[in-house]
Amino acid sequence: MAYSLSMATPDGSAFSFLTPEMSSRMEQQLQMSKSQIYGDDKGRISKTLDDRPLPRTMEDALRSSSRAIVVTENTRPFRVCDVNKAWENLCGFSYVESKGRSLGELLKGPETDQLAVTSLLSQLLRGEEATTVLTNYTKDGRKFRNRLHAGPLYNEEGEISHFVGVLQEVQM
Repeated sequence: MAYSLSMATPDGSAFSFLTPEMSSRMEQQLQMSKSQIYGDDKGRISKTLDDRPLPRTMEDALRSSSRAIVVTENTRPFRVCDVNKAWENLCGFSYVESKGRSLGELLKGPETDQLAVTSLLSQLLRGEEATTVLTNYTKDGRKFRNRLHAGPLYNEEGEISHFVGVLQEVQM
């Protein structure tokens, strides 16, 4: 399939015989593939994935960083405890607007995959790191693809005190 997609033209004419039977999801996937091939990223989307390790302590998570970082409680409903400036810039919510609210309240929208969210939370509650790509929404309603890499933060006793998430906008 990837080889075939690389042969597509930007307007999709190479696949005109497929167009009438394609579901909206298939069209979206084709558009995402074409965007990756032809570089339609409007300049704000990362071209490389952030594979740096997650912060392990609250102190590490709260250090100044260019990565969009959010810290939440480690129990449901996982209310926001802190966000950094990069997170505010990406999501549009200030620290004051975010504190005490769940990420679902802030970023969830009609195309957010709840099954992926549930799977990520299940891994976090087992003390594991997890990564998923979600469709989220900024404060002003702009839809974006969010590569969320999340994991536990530990206190001095080695217990999980909070969860940390690093958000990265990736191509749609």
